[in-house]
Amino acid sequence: MTSLATLMSALRGADANLRQQAALQLGGHETAEVCAELVELMASEPDDFVRETLTWAVVSTPQTATAPLVAALERDDLPQEPVLHALSKVGDPSTVAAILPHAASEDPTVAAKAWWALGRIADDSSLPVLLSHLGAQKAELRHGLTRALLQFGARAIDALEGELDHPDAAHRSHAAEVLVAFANPDQYGTVERRSGQDFSARAAEVLRRAKAPEVDGALLLATVSDDRPGLASAAEGLREQRG
Repeated sequence: MTSLATLMSALRGADANLRQQAALQLGGHETAEVCAELVELMASEPDDFVRETLTWAVVSTPQTATAPLVAALERDDLPQEPVLHALSKVGDPSTVAAILPHAASEDPTVAAKAWWALGRIADDSSLPVLLSHLGAQKAELRHGLTRALLQFGARAIDALEGELDHPDAAHRSHAAEVLVAFANPDQYGTVERRSGQDFSARAAEVLRRAKAPEVDGALLLATVSDDRPGLASAAEGLREQRG
């Protein structure tokens, strides 16, 4: 077996193929003593494939990786998106406080990755922060926030019902879109996976009784433009029930 020292030396080298091979071989080693450096190498790795393999190596021991990842997130000299990506895979609620500030990042890529990490963890404390970003105008950000909120299950549905009364129309419209996505019987977020529950009926009930006109627009959009048959069918049924 190649020694850990040799693998770490290869990971610092210029050859991406050798770095990838070294990253793959890390699985057979105890890496606690070099975890902080692995996190640094992962965050700064320029090759997508090598970075993803290094991410796998880092998060394979979450109890060891959490502290170095949080420390890396606080460094200005390291890219934040790869660290947030790794933290989303770790899914440790103790990291929420470190992730939350990045939800308001001026870098949309970092913000979206922070939203996703918070959604994967699905801790109650992060839900109000995510809801505050409803109404994002850029399609990629809008979709990213929707995906994050879909991870929270019934807690998000109940909160989104209240957001339909928000004074800003764009905010209400986005809240309605997320509720329509929840009504998809094929939707299966973090909380649903953990609990084995289906929250689509709960979302459908909220949409049936909602008075905000943005709900009708969100249902129509899902009916005519969504390529998910379950969601399009559910949206069409809800439009008929709302009259």
